[in-house]
Amino acid sequence: MMKINETAILKTDKEIEIHAPIGVVWKLLTDIESWPTWHPHISGVKLKGPVEPGTHFEWKSDGFKLHSVIEEVIENSSIGWIGSGFGTSAVHVWEIIPVIEGKVLVRTTESMDGWMVKLFKAKMEKKLNESLLFWLRALRKTAEPD
Repeated sequence: MMKINETAILKTDKEIEIHAPIGVVWKLLTDIESWPTWHPHISGVKLKGPVEPGTHFEWKSDGFKLHSVIEEVIENSSIGWIGSGFGTSAVHVWEIIPVIEGKVLVRTTESMDGWMVKLFKAKMEKKLNESLLFWLRALRKTAEPD
């Protein structure tokens, strides 16, 4: 299983329980070009191939342009990528863990490094934590039936 950079300046993880089948959550996470339909802070996603290791994608998160490469895809279990943006590099891993039938635990872990992270560590740490929580809540809101 893919791991974040444990020596990075910033490291965080967040998790949430989602009352939805694992396949529903997996489809939302791996349909990368559809992220903007359920996550309002993401835009301009361009996937340059299938969702598999080695595939590049470009996207904007909160207006910041990012370049990412998928590193791991384990169906209905985990997806991870490495990415870079202005003065930063990141490793982002998502895990989907079955709890009971129709309920999963989704854990997201991310590390960030680079001169921008070093310069604005406190601000970037706060922003990263808020961003991951928002992403998890948006995922839950979209995945759970009304």
